[in-house]
Amino acid sequence: MHELHFGHRRVCLYRLVDGSVPLAYSIDYHENGQLLLEACKQVGISGFNLVTISGLHWNQELSPWPVGTVVSKDDNFAGEAPQWLPILTDEVVPQVERLLDAPPACRVLAGYSLAGLFAVWTAYQTDIFTRILSASGSMWYPGWLEYACQHELAAPLQGVYLSVGDKESTSRNAVLQTVGDRTSQLAHMLASRGVNAKFELNPGNHFKNPPLRVAKGIKFLLTL
Repeated sequence: MHELHFGHRRVCLYRLVDGSVPLAYSIDYHENGQLLLEACKQVGISGFNLVTISGLHWNQELSPWPVGTVVSKDDNFAGEAPQWLPILTDEVVPQVERLLDAPPACRVLAGYSLAGLFAVWTAYQTDIFTRILSASGSMWYPGWLEYACQHELAAPLQGVYLSVGDKESTSRNAVLQTVGDRTSQLAHMLASRGVNAKFELNPGNHFKNPPLRVAKGIKFLLTL
């Protein structure tokens, strides 16, 4: 495992396979590469390399535009994704991939919760990632579904995986209650544009087994 730092952000490369193989970038709240790799083994996938990115200022750097209080009074959705994205594409990706012995066969960008929203938003900004994974993504984010429907992807995608827990829409918060419907609507909209988009409903609430939910998405995207 190689570890790099970009300011407060920690990046870990798990180089598992030599040659030109898929490379999955997973944005995580805490570094959890080993847990994610165990989950990938559990669902029966291998033959790829993994990069985990953690230590982000979560609500600030992963939100596409500023919004007010939604989840709690401590929300700080500052809309700094446009500032973080070029660091990811122009600094993190090149430095990580210099540690590989061959260019990746494809790049997957994966995220959980707000990072899942960021992953899909990224597909509208850059063509560097060709497969996108959002597990229990924050598709409830104010203005997001409207933005996704009204804008074009930066380039055609090879695949998109979207999931949500079957209890996530039972939240007492009226905004969070929309997450299931909005995730399903996004999947259908992307499919109508010719994207190989999969929507999956997982058992449990937002916090049930994130590594397994991400691993299931990686499996779908690597078997396209």
